[in-house]
Amino acid sequence: MSDGTKRKLTMPPWHIPYLEKHRIHELFTELARELVIQQPVDHICFLKQLLVHAAKSVDVARVVLLSSPKVNTYEVASQITYYTKQTVINDSMIMEYFKDKKRSELNPKVLARVLDRIVRSEQVRGWILVDCIKNATEAKAILQAGILPTHVIHLVAPYNPPLNELLYCQVQGGWPEYRRTIMGIRDAFQHCLMEVYLERKSIFEIVEECYEYIKIKKGVGGPKQPRIVLLGPRGCGRKTQARLLEENLNLIHVDFEYLLCQAWVSQNELGEQLRNCQDDVCFQSNLLMKVIEQRVLKPDCLQQGWVMTGFPFTITDFRYLDCLDTPPNRVIFIDCNLSVCKDRLLHRKVNVNTGSVSNVLDHHEFFMNKVLATHPKDAPSVVEAELQFYCENYGSLRSYCGESAAVVNGDQLQRWVYESICSIIVRAAPACPPRNPNKVENDSVSCTCPSISDTSQSNVT
Repeated sequence: MSDGTKRKLTMPPWHIPYLEKHRIHELFTELARELVIQQPVDHICFLKQLLVHAAKSVDVARVVLLSSPKVNTYEVASQITYYTKQTVINDSMIMEYFKDKKRSELNPKVLARVLDRIVRSEQVRGWILVDCIKNATEAKAILQAGILPTHVIHLVAPYNPPLNELLYCQVQGGWPEYRRTIMGIRDAFQHCLMEVYLERKSIFEIVEECYEYIKIKKGVGGPKQPRIVLLGPRGCGRKTQARLLEENLNLIHVDFEYLLCQAWVSQNELGEQLRNCQDDVCFQSNLLMKVIEQRVLKPDCLQQGWVMTGFPFTITDFRYLDCLDTPPNRVIFIDCNLSVCKDRLLHRKVNVNTGSVSNVLDHHEFFMNKVLATHPKDAPSVVEAELQFYCENYGSLRSYCGESAAVVNGDQLQRWVYESICSIIVRAAPACPPRNPNKVENDSVSCTCPSISDTSQSNVT
């Protein structure tokens, strides 16, 4: 008989999308965390009672805001809760339990017990601690009590003494003590610490930056294969980024344009159906999905993950794509100025002898003795039609993806676009409900494509 303890256990790749969709890893992490903290006598009964609460707490952010005394941290927290619907907890709420004591007289362990009672009450679902932690000892006591923040944000205020004065001659009296205290607190929370530099930012900019940090959830590990869809106007660099991901992350590049050409010339039933559609083939979502399904369900895509370019075109295509056994778990829009995309496409030439594709604007003298020609798909009328079609469908695609999609500014250097995409891939999935392809909505959503006007407002995620 074989020893089951020595048997290598592997999870079938087609099971992983279900775990990701319903956040099973995060759910079990939340259950294990509460079990270890509470240490109940009857752990089975405790888990049964906890299950509903844990399922609701999977995506809940638990935030600690740190700052210097001259920053109105409570106002920042109040503005953040407008988006997150969290409860702001400050010293006033804590001192309601201690009518006859001063804040400085509280024992760190007593403070931790009171905070634990507040954050675990039924009325509190997600919280932001403001000015509750005065020193490193209190920070460690709170962590030992099982009050574990998902985000600790330090609002770093600017400090620039006048150049004609000694460096510390005009600082407030408690400044050196504050510096020592805040560094100890930062060390206690270093595993989830983030910094927001205030500088000359308005409160609205600070709140927006904090909110963007809070939306980023820390991953809990577990098996995962990236299944990425890169969307953007033609000429924004989708294929270039896909090739970089293929080379550096060992992903499979699913180039829909290439797959469609291969399926079109194949002598089988699918190829015949595609040829019968002629010019309308790109509007036959059911046939196009058969082309995609044949590729993404092959063993290499299941084991290594994939990055897709050239598909989907419309929200209908996306609904079909989400019905796969292995739907995409990362959707990234590359927003790029249309004038830049047009310049790239209209100056792109093909070497007649070698078939290599190059942009004549780059090192023009290098191409002087080459025989170059324009590919038919790069004709001005074709480029204009494809860009217009993308912009017409941009609004409905963004609306359907919701917060599950990320946006990258494609006007940056190629290196920065690639690093932005990598950061989206490696971090935890967005904390939002999964896309529902069966939900009936109004697909004709009015939304201006930022590529048309000004991409300087696009966020780099």
